[in-house]
Amino acid sequence: MNKKPYQSTDESHIEQPDIQKILEKHDLGRHDLIFIATQVARIEKISPKQALQKLEEDVENLEEYLVALKFKEAEG
Repeated sequence: MNKKPYQSTDESHIEQPDIQKILEKHDLGRHDLIFIATQVARIEKISPKQALQKLEEDVENLEEYLVALKFKEAEG
């Protein structure tokens, strides 16, 4: 049985972050992603949705990004 991934035709879903893509890109589990996205949102002062979008689109090396984020948090 070969199932295709669900593809929404609802336009409100187009702007949503692709959780599965983020998990695969950064080799994370769901619980780790929740923790990391929460930290990103809190430190960057952005919404959780924006944090997920940032992890999906902008962050290539998660480890380097998290280190830089911790320095940013320590500075103020």
